[in-house]
Amino acid sequence: MITRQFIRYLVAGGLGTLAHLAILACCVEWFGWRPAAGAAAGFSAALLISFALNYRWTFQSQRSHFAGLWRYVIVSLGGLGLNTAMVYSLVEYLHCNYFNAQLYVIAVVPVCNFIVNRYWTFDATRRVPG
Repeated sequence: MITRQFIRYLVAGGLGTLAHLAILACCVEWFGWRPAAGAAAGFSAALLISFALNYRWTFQSQRSHFAGLWRYVIVSLGGLGLNTAMVYSLVEYLHCNYFNAQLYVIAVVPVCNFIVNRYWTFDATRRVPG
């Protein structure tokens, strides 16, 4: 069950990432927004899309939407902080190439976020059978 959930979690994250990039591009290219504003809009949309997919499809949560969403936002922002700190440390202290550093971090942060989301955000261990 946990393997299936992790694969679904990765799919939901991938779809969220695609939405993030599409919205970023649309905001900048079509609407003339500054890139940072487009990135913020894309991040927000990706967060909501991945939350909805993870809530219903990945974890089939019984928790209220509101309780799940605020927890998901906290975990996502924590993941962003962890991502930033790890890339910074790898580049500044270990002198890794920034792109390679991000690739290393991609192997860590989603796993950490999955674990916290599974056991805290969506509380998959208390799922009602049936």
